[in-house]
Amino acid sequence: MRRALATVAAAVPVAFMLLTLALGAAWEGYDPIRDTQSELGAVDSPVRWVMNLAGFLVLGLAILAFAAAYRAAFPAATLATVLIAIAGGGMVIVAFLPCDAGCVDVTAIGRLHGWFSAPGAIALPAAAMISARVLAVDGRLGVPWQLGSFFAGLIGMLSGPVVAADLFPGASGFIQRIGMWATLAWMAALAWRLRTLEPVRRLTFA
Repeated sequence: MRRALATVAAAVPVAFMLLTLALGAAWEGYDPIRDTQSELGAVDSPVRWVMNLAGFLVLGLAILAFAAAYRAAFPAATLATVLIAIAGGGMVIVAFLPCDAGCVDVTAIGRLHGWFSAPGAIALPAAAMISARVLAVDGRLGVPWQLGSFFAGLIGMLSGPVVAADLFPGASGFIQRIGMWATLAWMAALAWRLRTLEPVRRLTFA
């Protein structure tokens, strides 16, 4: 079961990235450097149904699958597992709460989109950073995995404030993708590795 869940968690992030690129190319006038991924699912987007259902919903379910596989591999890492599950649940909810036109949220649903987007933007990067400690204590994966987990999470965590502060005007979509895709790449890589990880050691994390 862990192998099956991990396989799903490894494959879907890659498919999600490719889907966002394809949908952006299909929408005339959409600029992946300027425009965020949420705008692909906005109420005025011609590709909103595909983005919300095949994109956000499927990704959220894959993150939940990753949480289950992660829990099976690292049963003592409760905090990281919970954070991953929160990120997955938030992404599933976001699929049914599209942002307003241009993601300038003025309606209740639009504002809810922003609120429920936050868990994925914060919880998954936080789980990646915490996983550096989890992997170090567990001992089955080496220093490169530990460093990769920490820095992938750090990049994801920093991207949100950079976009919110508009430090790079006209590049919000690009900055968002750097942050989100770094964390999703971590998830995909670790999930793939979990497929063949040797049996778990029973440890308690400090």
